[in-house]
Order: sequence, then structure tokens, then C-alpha cells
Amino acid sequence: MLHRLPHRWLDPLPGLERDPEHRYRLGTHVFPVSVTGVIASQKGAYAMERIEATRPDWEPRGVTTHRALELAATVPGWHPDDWPACWPWIDWIWPLLTHPLWQGVKLCASEMGLYSLELDVAGTFDGAYLAPRPGGGWDRILFDLKTQGRADSGAYCTRAQLGGYITLAAEHGITFDGAATLWARPGRARVTVYGAAECREAWQAALASYRGVEGRVARARAAGVLCASGVDPFSL
Repeated sequence: MLHRLPHRWLDPLPGLERDPEHRYRLGTHVFPVSVTGVIASQKGAYAMERIEATRPDWEPRGVTTHRALELAATVPGWHPDDWPACWPWIDWIWPLLTHPLWQGVKLCASEMGLYSLELDVAGTFDGAYLAPRPGGGWDRILFDLKTQGRADSGAYCTRAQLGGYITLAAEHGITFDGAATLWARPGRARVTVYGAAECREAWQAALASYRGVEGRVARARAAGVLCASGVDPFSL
């Protein structure tokens, strides 16, 4: 199971709050968009509509699996058996929590909130761990969890989202050597690891695209014209 390092633990930044609608605020300042909102702004109308249409399928699975990972990371001795028998999504959670990754790393963060006043973006990543280097020392790796509905589901590119978290963390003096996506699927879990530089580069491209979309949306709103997709990525 997961091993925690309390003396190296990274706590969420003070003052940052997130409401049930995933709106972030710092004092009286409300951030107009999250890291995931920036990424969502690149999706087409059909993709956004499909995401919303399938929400009843993926949302409870994602919420439950993320909660299980958080409990395993933060509550000493917590085990899935501590929850009622036959609780949902165990086929996703058990392979995730027993993945060989956890045998060689030490957890140093869970559900950590971040923000950038300069970029006017906030977000929360799922966790981070310390991985031993072959020559000695440790690499600090940020990670994010994705759940998928089938065992044969294919992975997709997550570098931009990971790079967003890495960029926000760096503004607060928190550096990461790399980032990973944890893929939870029924009966299996996989881990994809990226270098920090390639994630930051992907984020910069996504942010530039978002700024372009943001400008077009602002002009459309000023003219009283609705966004063509009918979905507002800036509320994510």
C-alpha cells in the first residue's frame, strides 16, 4: 500500500478555497478559470457535449476512486476494507492502491491546491511522491489520477494539465522533477511518467490557445452572442 512522508509533506497553499462548483477564490479574488478549464477550452463542441452527456457514468466513479486514493495517502493504516463490503468501484480502486509503483516511492502530497495571480489560474493536483534516483537522492514527481470505463481504454495526452500544475507550483518555490498520470481501469492500473520540461512546454501551448479562445469569448459576450459550443469552459 502507500507510504507517507509526514516530515516532507507539501501542504495546500493557505487561503485558497474551492467551492462545490470548483470555483477557486483567494480572499475576495475569484479565479476565472482552473487548469482543467484551460485544457477544456481546447476541446471542440462535440467533445464537450459528450463529456457532459456521460457525466452520470464517469463522475461517481472518478469521485469515489479519487477519494479512496486520498484516504490511502493521508490516513495511516487506511485500507479499502475499512469501507462497507461491496462498495462501488473496487475493481478500479484495488489495482490502483496495490500497484507496484507504491512499493518504491514515498508520498509527499495529496489533493494540493495551487494558484497563480499572474496567470489568474488555480487548480488542484491529486498528489506527489518521491522516487529514488539510481545514483542516490530523490526525484519529486507530481501525479494526477484518471479513471476510465474499460480495461482496454487507451491513454491520452495529459502533459499540458500536468505542466499547468508544475508551473503554478514553481511560482511558490515548489519544484518537481517530473509528473505522472495514474490510469485506473477495471481490473488494472498503469502509470505514465513525463519529464517536467515537456509538461511545461505543453502547458504553455495550451495556455496560449486558451488566451485566444478567451479573447474571442469576451468579444462575443460583449456583442451579446453565445459561445458556439453552448459550453462555457471558463466555469470549469
